[in-house]
Amino acid sequence: PALREAQDPKPQQTFRIFLRSQPTRQANMAVLEEPKRPQNPYWLWLSENREQLTKESGSAGVGAVGKLAGQKWKAMSDVDKKPYETKGADLSKKYAQKMADFVAAGGVKGKRRAQKAEAKQANSGTKKAKQEARAASGQPKKPPTGFWLYLCENREAFEKEAGSKKPPVISGIAGKKWKSMSDAHKKPFEDQAAKAKAEYQTAMEEWKNNGGGEGDDKDEDEEEDGEEEQ
Repeated sequence: PALREAQDPKPQQTFRIFLRSQPTRQANMAVLEEPKRPQNPYWLWLSENREQLTKESGSAGVGAVGKLAGQKWKAMSDVDKKPYETKGADLSKKYAQKMADFVAAGGVKGKRRAQKAEAKQANSGTKKAKQEARAASGQPKKPPTGFWLYLCENREAFEKEAGSKKPPVISGIAGKKWKSMSDAHKKPFEDQAAKAKAEYQTAMEEWKNNGGGEGDDKDEDEEEDGEEEQ
């Protein structure tokens, strides 16, 4: 009898099993973000009323707004404060739970604050080094503005009026008064500032002609000392 041709066995079926990769601890750490501390009742109230406080203080300066807000908050009754204190307590409770979850997942409490402090310190050191380098190079210092001359001349009076020596507070009061001054009253300070600016420009030209500023990306980027006009 004729032999049957051997038939190929059925091809083996291959099954591939795809396993979902589990995130590593490092990956978990990468997506962890430390919870931000919530605002306290006072700051909740201030944030809600900042626009009105800015109008009343006549300045958007942090010091001026903060001083007025502090006075109003202290004068508020317990009944008026209660909604903000209740909300603050609720936010603090949620923050505590989020922080516990963050730490349990491997997060380090306070790490973000430490990193911000280190960055601020490094930036401060860089700024100071630049200022020292400019001073050593003999680069002329930027002249004061008319507002700054006015503020300096009346600083003692502003400090008494404000009951504070903090620059932002003094700047807020000075800025408000400066804006309400007539052109005639501003003129002596502006004339003095214009003279100082002309002398500065002459000194800068001489400094550059003598090789000053060579290799710098900018001729000058030094921030003005003192408070800015509000």
